[in-house]
Amino acid sequence: MEFPVNLRLHLPSRDAPSYIFVVSHLRSFSTLLCHILGSHNDISGYVETHLSYFGRIDLWQLKRKVRETTDEPVVSKYLLDKMLHNYIHIDPSILARPNVKILFLVRNATDTLKSILNLFVGQLSRGPITCAEDALSYYAKRLQKIEEYSAQLGRSARFLESEKLLDQTDAALDGLSQWLELSKRLSASYRTFKLTGVDHFGDPSPNIRVGKIVASADARHQTLVPLALPETVLRRGEEVYAACRETLLRNQGAL
Repeated sequence: MEFPVNLRLHLPSRDAPSYIFVVSHLRSFSTLLCHILGSHNDISGYVETHLSYFGRIDLWQLKRKVRETTDEPVVSKYLLDKMLHNYIHIDPSILARPNVKILFLVRNATDTLKSILNLFVGQLSRGPITCAEDALSYYAKRLQKIEEYSAQLGRSARFLESEKLLDQTDAALDGLSQWLELSKRLSASYRTFKLTGVDHFGDPSPNIRVGKIVASADARHQTLVPLALPETVLRRGEEVYAACRETLLRNQGAL
C-alpha cells in the first residue's frame, strides 16, 4: 500500500534507534555516567542537549544534536540524552514508548548541595544559584519531578544511586550493561569528546577530562572551595532526598 509523502514521514522505521534518557539533577555524576555510556560502540551521545520531547520530531532532533556534538556518524542501537532541569519536558507518550529507556540517577542531599553551591558560587559555572537556599530549591523541585516520572513508569525504568557508580563501579556497570543488552560490558574508562568539560554541556571541572572514574573523594575535591551550608538547608535536603529515594526504590528498585 502506498502512503502519501507527508504520511510516510511519520511512519516508524525498522532501523529506528532506541533511546536512553538519564533523568537526574545537577552534580549527580551524570556527566561521568554519560561519558561512560557514550564511549560504548552501541551508544551515541554524551552531553545534555536541552531538548524537550513531545513527539517523534523531537526524537529526530536528538539525532541531529548528537551528530553536532560528536562530529561522528550515529550508531543504530541507542541515542543518549540527559535531563537535569524542570524546564525540560518529557511527554507521557514518549515515556511510554517501548524504544525509550529511562534511567533515574540521584545523589544524596549533603554532597549534592555542597557541590551545586561550589559549582556556581565557586564560579566554575554561571547560573541562577547564588546561595544555599537557591541550591535547595532547585534540588527539591527537581527530585519532586523525578518522583512524578517514577510514578508513571514503574518497573519499566531503572534507578541507579550516584554513589554506586563510584563505590561499586563493577556492579553498577554490570547492571547497566545487562539492562541495556549491550554487545560488550561498559568500561570505567571513557573517551573525551569535543564538548567534554565545556560549561552548560556537562561537568566543567577538570575531573571529567581524566578519562576514567576518579573514585578518591580527596582527588575529586582538590578544586572545591570550602562553603558552609545552614543546618536547616541540609536537614530539608535530606528529607526530600529520603522521600525521593523511597519512591524510586518502591517503583523501580535499585539497579
